[in-house]
Amino acid sequence: MPRQTASQPTSGGFFITGTDTDAGKTYVTACIAVTLQQQGIAVSPRKPIASGCIQQDDQRLLCSDAKVLQTACDNTEPLETICHYQFKPPISPQRAIQQAGLFISTSDLLAACTPAPNHFALVEGAGGFYSPLCSDGLNADLAVQLDYPVILVVGNKLGCLNHTLLTLEAIHHRGLRVHCVIVNDLAADADINNYLDIKGLVAPHHIPCHHLGYASNSQPVAIPEFSL
Repeated sequence: MPRQTASQPTSGGFFITGTDTDAGKTYVTACIAVTLQQQGIAVSPRKPIASGCIQQDDQRLLCSDAKVLQTACDNTEPLETICHYQFKPPISPQRAIQQAGLFISTSDLLAACTPAPNHFALVEGAGGFYSPLCSDGLNADLAVQLDYPVILVVGNKLGCLNHTLLTLEAIHHRGLRVHCVIVNDLAADADINNYLDIKGLVAPHHIPCHHLGYASNSQPVAIPEFSL
């Protein structure tokens, strides 16, 4: 397809989910952001809700994932726009909402995913596709409301093939299209493409998943094979 430019924005977006927590969604989302920006596409990153945020000296919460995405996108939007709902306890967002005595709906999250005008949205979920995300829904429910093509991030470890095939089946069951599968921290003997009928890509860094987005050697770079 023709190269896009910032003056010819591409509308729409992707919903990025994982086979599990710590699959490397934030790092891969940052890599995708770098890739699209190199293609001249303006990007708005969104992680509408996050738990396990860091309490700063001024008592405000900081979502580290949102900071990674902001930096990768060279984005001037406030972190509170990138990640609108933030909670301190390192538990599922749904449980954190309940403990805070709040009710946050899937529709609330959908509103928090709205990209900047003429920007392509990269919406990162929390946990896996069927993980609880808010008071009334799962990651899957938000994905359905967004109706974006889905990118599945696979944390390469023992059992990942089973997790991948189960998640792909769940995504298709919800009537969504899978754009691609991206395998993070690929081992030499893991060829997941043998089992897929869609394109599988490889994240360009081989580093432990729990360091993704935070370690100094995890600077996001472009994924050459990735395209819209």
